[in-house]
Amino acid sequence: MRADSVNTELNPGNPAHHLLITGGTGFVGRHIQEELRRRGISCFAFSRQEYDLTSWEQAQAVFERNRHATAVVHLASLQAAGEFPAKHPAEQIFVNGLMHTHALECWRRYLPGARFLAIGSSCGYPARAALLKEEIFLDGEAHPSVYAYATVKRLLCTGVRAYNDQFGLNGSYLIPAAMLGEYDDFHPETSHVPGALIGKFVRAVHEGLPEVEIWGDGSQVRDVMDVNEFVRVLLELLDRCDRDVVNVGPGAGISIRELATLISEAAGFKGRLVFNPQRYVGIKEKFMDASRLGERYGLSISREIGPAIARTVAWYAANYETLKDRRKFPGDLPPGACQCHPVVA
Repeated sequence: MRADSVNTELNPGNPAHHLLITGGTGFVGRHIQEELRRRGISCFAFSRQEYDLTSWEQAQAVFERNRHATAVVHLASLQAAGEFPAKHPAEQIFVNGLMHTHALECWRRYLPGARFLAIGSSCGYPARAALLKEEIFLDGEAHPSVYAYATVKRLLCTGVRAYNDQFGLNGSYLIPAAMLGEYDDFHPETSHVPGALIGKFVRAVHEGLPEVEIWGDGSQVRDVMDVNEFVRVLLELLDRCDRDVVNVGPGAGISIRELATLISEAAGFKGRLVFNPQRYVGIKEKFMDASRLGERYGLSISREIGPAIARTVAWYAANYETLKDRRKFPGDLPPGACQCHPVVA
C-alpha cells in the first residue's frame, strides 16, 4: 500500500494546514485536538450530535464543510471492551460499516487531495497468530469474542486499500496498542484494560475497599502505551505514511499482574489484589511487532508507562466525584436499536 508522497508536509507553522477528525471528541480525539492547538494547527472535530456519520447526508455535509482539509484522521467507531463486543455484534457491524464506508466515499468525493489516516484495532489480527506483523493482518480468523468488531475493522483496512487502488488516493491504516490517559473510559463494563484497572483502584481508595478484583490470573500479556505517545507518532506519520499499514505500539507486552501492581501503587491502594480466572480474559497473550514503525519511519513508542499511569491516576482521582458513575453509552444497547447512533432508514 505504498507509493511516492504527493502531499505537502505537515508544518506546525502553516496556518493553511487543516485536519478533519472524525470521532474527534472521544478519548484519543481530545488528545489530538490538544496537541494540534499546542502546535498551532487548525482542525475540525465534531460529536455525533453535530454530524452523525451513519447518515449519508450528514457525512456529506461535514466533509463538504471541510473541503479545505489537508488530512483526515478517521477515529470514529462504535466500540467498547469487556463483554460489549460479544453482546452487540450486529450493532457494531451495522453502525461501524456505515461510518467507515461513508467516510471513505466522502473522502473520495470531497477531499481527494487529502491524506486519510484510518485508525484500526489490533483485535483484527488473527487469533492464532504468534507474531502480530502487518503482513498478516487479514490472514485467518479473529478471536471469537470480538469477531464482529474485528471484521468491520478489517473492512476499513480493505476499504482504504481499495480507494487507494481505484482512485489513486493516499490513505494509510494505523493499528494502535491499547492506550491510557486522561478522558479515557473508566467504567468497569466497557473500559479497556488500562482504564478498567485505573477505575477500580481509584474507586477502591476513595471508598476504602479492602480488595480489588482483577479479571484473569494476571498472566495475560498486553501492549500498553501513553495516548500522548500515540498522538506524537500519528502526527509524525501524517505527512510521511504513504498507502501503508503500520503497527503503532511499544513492541513488547506487559503482564496484567505487573500493570495492576503499577496502577495500585500510583493510586496509593493498600489492600489486596484478587485475581479471578473465571471472568472474561480474552486472548491470553497479545502484543504487536513494531519493527516497521522503527525501520521504515525511524519512530518508536516508549515502553516506560509509569509516568503515564501516575498522570492518569492523578487526573481521574481529581475528577472522581464527577466521573465515577459516567457511562460510555446512555444505556445498554437493545438489539436492533443502537442508542448512540440512530438507525438510518
